[in-house]
Amino acid sequence: LSAALTARLHGLDVLVVEKQPRFGGTTARSGGWLWIPLNALSRAEGVRDELAHARAYLREETGAHFDAERVDAFLEEGPRMIDFFLAHTAVRFQGGYAFPDYHPGQPGALPGGRPIVAEPFDGRELGERLADLAPPLRELSFAGLVIGSGNDLKHFFHFTRSAESFRFVVRRVLSHVWDVLRHGRGMRLVNGNALAGRLGKSLFDLGVPLWLNSPARELLREGGSVTGAVIE
Repeated sequence: LSAALTARLHGLDVLVVEKQPRFGGTTARSGGWLWIPLNALSRAEGVRDELAHARAYLREETGAHFDAERVDAFLEEGPRMIDFFLAHTAVRFQGGYAFPDYHPGQPGALPGGRPIVAEPFDGRELGERLADLAPPLRELSFAGLVIGSGNDLKHFFHFTRSAESFRFVVRRVLSHVWDVLRHGRGMRLVNGNALAGRLGKSLFDLGVPLWLNSPARELLREGGSVTGAVIE
């Protein structure tokens, strides 16, 4: 979906084909987090980070698999990618300032700011196409209510210890019940479901067609290049 959006925004004619009956794949069922050092959100919040530190952390984490050229491309283009999507699409993010790198004792690690997560998304913005979005895993919900792994989680953990969190959780539960009564499901998409939904909304806004139940049966080749595909 990201590739299709980028291609369309650069003037190409794009078609997305999906073999499943719904779009979003495993992304729609994931936590929806990205690890992007020096992203615009963390910089705006005053997070101190350096390219050399992020590179050192990746060197330690990848060990013998460290690929300097690929790592440098990722570190340089990652923040630009975030800026591009924020400027041209419906994709929005929240910073994970309280979420440290997975191994905070490694050289170059930070106690927070590099992870970002898709901002919650109102599923009603997809209109009829909401039914085409793969749902989140039922095992990760409470009576159908999916708790966001960013700010939502913080408030649910502090439900009995903070008046602000208590009010947040009560509003969240009541809003979910109201959505279920009116629409048969929760409308506040979070985590990877919000990311897939935002990508889908951006595609539909640009008029990019999305074919579901349309598996590729054969790749068409010319010399050493793929020039097309046979789609069912």
